Amino acid sequence: MGRIKPEMARSGKRKNRGKRRKGRRLLYLLISLGVAGSLVFFLFRTKPAEKRVVRPIPTPPGPAASLPPSPPAARLALIIDDGGYSLEKMKAMMGIGLPITFAILPNVPHSREAALLAHRQGAEVMLHLPLEPRKSENYSLEKDTILTGMNKAEIQSILRRNLSQIPHVRGVNNHMGSRATEDPQVMKALMEVLKKEGLYYVDSHTSSRSVGPREARQAGVFFASNDRFIDHQKDLETIKQAIRLAMKKAKQEGKAVAIGHPHPLTSRAIREMIPEIERDGIRLVFASEVVG
Repeated sequence: MGRIKPEMARSGKRKNRGKRRKGRRLLYLLISLGVAGSLVFFLFRTKPAEKRVVRPIPTPPGPAASLPPSPPAARLALIIDDGGYSLEKMKAMMGIGLPITFAILPNVPHSREAALLAHRQGAEVMLHLPLEPRKSENYSLEKDTILTGMNKAEIQSILRRNLSQIPHVRGVNNHMGSRATEDPQVMKALMEVLKKEGLYYVDSHTSSRSVGPREARQAGVFFASNDRFIDHQKDLETIKQAIRLAMKKAKQEGKAVAIGHPHPLTSRAIREMIPEIERDGIRLVFASEVVG
């Protein structure tokens, strides 16, 4: 065989080196593409972690954070005395449409009917109990008026007899009584019965020296005292002014009692005062809602 020329050998070596370089370049390219593809895959496949927003958990309001409670509405109890003489006058008072308490006299022409009528109309019923006034000789006393000279048994017998005439009775207030309400023995005897019967007592305050509230408290009887008679004078504006004074007392102390009578002017005054009473935030209530 002939010898291979040096030029041909060198040419063959150069060709082999070129092939190896191309192979390495292709390998590097494939590796680079693979790495790049992996990066792209992971970039699109794996989302960046969302930034977590920590929100404070609201705490329920405690005593310090709560709003102060709104004050309760002032209460005014209107009591209409001397019921039982005239049903027509009572009907006029009942048409007001707001809580009214009727104090019914015993032993008068329409005692029972007046109590039944008041109850049917949604009013509250009391016994208007006749008690001895000062200078009793100057007055025409009702039948079965309780007098200071009576003993305990007689006082309690009269009270029970009078209560039996008034259906749906919830409490008692005194008719007259400027002398009897000052007598501890009379008032003790009355309170024993009221406590046993579960009745409240409203002192009409015909005497500034009445011991009725004191004896009621000692006996455990719920009680209240009259703050103002509204119709001593039969004058419309005077009655309205008296109601305003009772309203003022209710706003100052949270509750008040005012006593009137079944007179047309009293009925009119109350009706005309209702918008003013409501505007002042005062609630008309039954007598049972102001005793304590």
